[in-house]
Amino acid sequence: MSLHQPQKQVVAGAVPAGAVYGQPSARRERRDLTPWLYLAPTVLLLAVFTYWPLLQTAYLSLVDWNLNPGQSADFVGLNNYGRVAGSTLFQAAFLNTLIYIGASIPLKVLLPIPVAVFLWSVGQKGHFYRAILFLPTLISFVVVGIAFLWILNPIFGYAKVIFAELGLRFPNLLADPDTAIWVIIGISTWKVLGFNVLIYLAGLASINKELIEAMRMDGAGDITIFRRLIWPLLTPTLTFVAISTVIFTMQQVFTPIDLMTEGGPSNSTTNLFYMIYQYSFVTFDVGGGAAGTMMLFGFLMIMAFVQFRVLDRRAHYQQ
Repeated sequence: MSLHQPQKQVVAGAVPAGAVYGQPSARRERRDLTPWLYLAPTVLLLAVFTYWPLLQTAYLSLVDWNLNPGQSADFVGLNNYGRVAGSTLFQAAFLNTLIYIGASIPLKVLLPIPVAVFLWSVGQKGHFYRAILFLPTLISFVVVGIAFLWILNPIFGYAKVIFAELGLRFPNLLADPDTAIWVIIGISTWKVLGFNVLIYLAGLASINKELIEAMRMDGAGDITIFRRLIWPLLTPTLTFVAISTVIFTMQQVFTPIDLMTEGGPSNSTTNLFYMIYQYSFVTFDVGGGAAGTMMLFGFLMIMAFVQFRVLDRRAHYQQ
C-alpha cells in the first residue's frame, strides 16, 4: 500500500496570504501618499518663500554686509544685535511700536464691535452703511496717504480752508512730534475699520436671533443681551481680530509713514518695521536690518502667544 502525500489545491486567482496580511498592497501605498501629494505644493511654497528666507535672514544678522555683490560678508556674531538694540533709532521705534499696538486695541479691535452689532441689528437696511465702511479698505494705502497729505497741508490743504472759514488757524500736525503719530494712527484706523467690522458681522451671523427674542421675552434689556449672549459668542472672532490686528498693524502704517513723515519728525512716527527698512535700504546696513528683523520676529511671536493664551482661554465656542 503506497502512501500518497496530500496535494494542495491551487485556486486560480487566489492571492497568497502573505501578500494580503504581510505586505501592504500597492493601492494602499498610493492611498497613504495621496495626502502628502496634496500638501506638497503648499509645503514647497512655505519652504521656498517663508522658511528659507527666515534662515537666510538669521544668517545675515550675524554678518557685516552692504548689499554689494563684490564684497564678502564678514562674520561679526551678535554684534549687530547689540548695535541695533543700543541705538536711539531702535529705542524710538520700539516705543512707537508699543503706541501703535496699544492704540490699535481700542480703535481697530474694540471700536468695530458696536458698529458691527448696530449694522447686524438693522438687518437689510445696513447694507448701504456696510458698503460705505468697507470702501476705504478697497482704496490703496498710497492713494490714501497722498490724499491726506493734501488735506492736511498747512498752506493750501482742504482742512486749512475749513479752519480759515471758522476763523481758526490750522496747525501743521505732521511737523509736530506730539501729533504726527496720532495722525498716522487715525488714518490707518479709518482705512481698516470697515474690514474688521465685516469680520465681526460674519461672527454675528452665526448667532441665532431666536435666542435674543427668548431673552427679551424674559425681560432682558439690550445691555444684558450683549453681555450675556452676544459678547461670549463673539469672543472667538475677537481673538482672531485681535491677533491679526496686532501682527499686521505695523505693516498697515508703513506706507503712510513712508509717504507722509519718513519716520519723523525726530523719529516720532517710525516703528520697528520702518526701522528695518531704514537699516536695509536707506543706509544699506544689511546686518543691522536683518538683526532688527529677527528681533521683530521674536517680538511678534511673543505678542501672538500671549494674546492667544489670554484670549483663547476666554473664548466661548458654540457646540
